[in-house]
Amino acid sequence: MAPPIYVKGGVWTNVEDQIIKAAVSKYGLTQWARVASLLPKKTAKQAKARWNEYLNPLINRTDWTKEEDEKLLSLAKLMPNQWRSISPIMGRTATQCVERYQKLLEEAVKGEDSDRSDDEDLKLTGPGIETLPALGNAFESLPSRPDLEDMDDDEREMLSEAKARLANTQGKKAKRKDRERMLEESKRISLLQKRRELKAAGIKVSLESKNRKKRQAFDYNADIPHEHTPLPGLFDTTEEEQRTEKEALSFEKTVNIKGMAMSDVEKSNKRKAEELVKRESNKSLKEIKGAAEASTLAAEEDLKRRKLNIPAPGEKETTRNIEERIKLKSKDIIESQKTNSNIFTSPAASHEVPRQIDFEPHKMTQRIPKKKLVELISKSLARLPKTTKRVQLVLPQLDSHEDLVTAELEEDSTNKAEALKLLQRVEEEKAKLRRSQVVQREYHIPNPKTLVLPSEDGLSDIEKEIATEFHAVIKSDYKEFVDSSASGNIVHILEEEEYNTIKDLISKECKDQEHVMKQLLERSTNLPHTTDAMDRVYDLIQELSSRAEAYEFPIMDSWNRYYEEVRSQIEGINEKYENLSQLDIETRLYTSIADQETEAIKWRTARLKKTMEDISRAETRTLKKRDSLY
Repeated sequence: MAPPIYVKGGVWTNVEDQIIKAAVSKYGLTQWARVASLLPKKTAKQAKARWNEYLNPLINRTDWTKEEDEKLLSLAKLMPNQWRSISPIMGRTATQCVERYQKLLEEAVKGEDSDRSDDEDLKLTGPGIETLPALGNAFESLPSRPDLEDMDDDEREMLSEAKARLANTQGKKAKRKDRERMLEESKRISLLQKRRELKAAGIKVSLESKNRKKRQAFDYNADIPHEHTPLPGLFDTTEEEQRTEKEALSFEKTVNIKGMAMSDVEKSNKRKAEELVKRESNKSLKEIKGAAEASTLAAEEDLKRRKLNIPAPGEKETTRNIEERIKLKSKDIIESQKTNSNIFTSPAASHEVPRQIDFEPHKMTQRIPKKKLVELISKSLARLPKTTKRVQLVLPQLDSHEDLVTAELEEDSTNKAEALKLLQRVEEEKAKLRRSQVVQREYHIPNPKTLVLPSEDGLSDIEKEIATEFHAVIKSDYKEFVDSSASGNIVHILEEEEYNTIKDLISKECKDQEHVMKQLLERSTNLPHTTDAMDRVYDLIQELSSRAEAYEFPIMDSWNRYYEEVRSQIEGINEKYENLSQLDIETRLYTSIADQETEAIKWRTARLKKTMEDISRAETRTLKKRDSLY
């Protein structure tokens, strides 16, 4: 008879939960094998799942709100059956998301009322594919079984062993290391004491071992075994630099002769395309998560900025709207699940954009339309008090798209002067519109002296006149707006009638030019698209390529000879330069030595002269003293 097979798992008890909490506080959230070694009936994977699904204090156990329900349905539509990805966005566990999702679908099917008790929020009702793990098999997400008054022997043994192991903060290895450290310290102290006693007796003893084998062995506590000490100073890289230069020259030659290999280009393009696809996939995932987070932030901002508007008793419009949206989304998901393939999904369900994830930009970033601004200004002007005597002035129209601007002024001398000033200003503005585009757009006006006139050989008479006129306009603008002392005459501004006439003529000429270009394009012929023409073009290209290769080889030979000659000349010049620099250094050295010797000769000559003078004076004194004695 085969031995029974024991499968770990089952309902979690209160003792096991407490052991996991204590083990996590000691071992952390990474050593689940050690944590599971305290639980004989559970594996490391089950212990980790129990902590993440039930025992973690960071789990959000509050009631689900309407906004969270709508967000959950939107994310489930975007990422179907990806509960591990949805759970961090929702701030809930994957089991909570699955249970809530199934609950919403069942409510949509049955049409139950949305008012329910708090105990039913996270409770499952009715069978379903996704609820089966949470009902009977996913014990990690269910509450623990209370302890019995008389625990089994297995549970008592597990509890006592866990207490003993968790109370022991120092392991066997740490204890052994401490013992070895204490033993080494005692040996060292005893050896020092023995050496001190022998030294006091007149015997000198070395602390090193006399045994050659032990002396040649590694001391792993003090030395680094098999250590290769680097040479002092900087590492010589001249050989590497020469090798790099040779490789660069050879690569440049091969590229100039043969060109880049298409296989290398295709490999680089393929690698770039793969990196682009990978980047796009990561970007799409980030956009989904960012959209969900942005929707949450936008909802929070709206809650913060919204004014307090309490509805009347009995009115629940917002709640009713959210509930309707939740029911509609639940029905769409159920309809999509009924179909066997994604090809036959309803267009409303497949193309509907989640409402929670899309959010409008902030009100400060939206610009007010021009029409509304004009209406607002006209209404504010209409509220002004009316005058008794008024004269109406109609300002000239500056642009075809602008309306007539009227100003009402009182009839007196001061207002007449202001009206004249206003008319003068309007005329100046209209004159500015007839100036060159450089002056109107406030561009930089170049200095006429720096301009280079085009050669008149290939120009027609009209083009010459246009160039002369352009040069005169630049001189005029430069003198009028940049430097008044510059040479040249100021070009007077055209009158309004002349300006409009010229503008009409230019627009008419442009239209005629467009018509001519259209006719030319219609009359243009295309090359034949036959295989014979393609073969002929291909043969011509091959012929040109072979001729180019025939010319290329002698050119490359002559270029190589020229390159070798230039390199030999450069080497000779460098050698001569080195000899010249060496001779220059020797000349300077010998010149400085000669100068120093000259100075030394002068100094020694002066010193010898002084010594001779002292000797002669001493001789005269000696002779005088001798004469005086005799």
